[in-house]
Amino acid sequence: MSQMFFNEVEAAKIAQNMEKNGLDFYQRAAARTANPAVRDVFLKLIDDEKSHLAAFEELEETLQAHRADGAAYADDPEIGAYIGRLLQTQVFCEKCTVTGMLDQARDDCSALAVAMQAERDAILFYQEMLDFVDSKEARNAFEWILKEERAHLRTIGERGAACGFTV
Repeated sequence: MSQMFFNEVEAAKIAQNMEKNGLDFYQRAAARTANPAVRDVFLKLIDDEKSHLAAFEELEETLQAHRADGAAYADDPEIGAYIGRLLQTQVFCEKCTVTGMLDQARDDCSALAVAMQAERDAILFYQEMLDFVDSKEARNAFEWILKEERAHLRTIGERGAACGFTV
């Protein structure tokens, strides 16, 4: 177990924000594409992101229920500010990724390539989260999301094969 710089509740909040920003990214990407096959990929990823977000919201509730200091901890403004700063540097961060990544994508193939890189980064991030959680609930959630993100990578790679890139 690595030294914990944040706890499992914070990890669940970070994951929620990643999923919210990923959802926004895929919604914008689906709206921009003219190719129905590419749009279908983004629409599937939108559904998955919604499911992931719900799972991490449920995880946070479960973890909060197990904490002695519960809601008071969740409402701590210093912790909220810390998490906010951390979220500014992560995968799918709202300011640096969602609009910036799509602005760089000049066509459907570029949008798929950006999505593929974001999914790879998410896999690395969630793999690191496994080093920071102790509870069975949190470990199960992060192991599950890793499988999901790897499936996203395969889905994007299958569509991206027409663009000349693979997973």
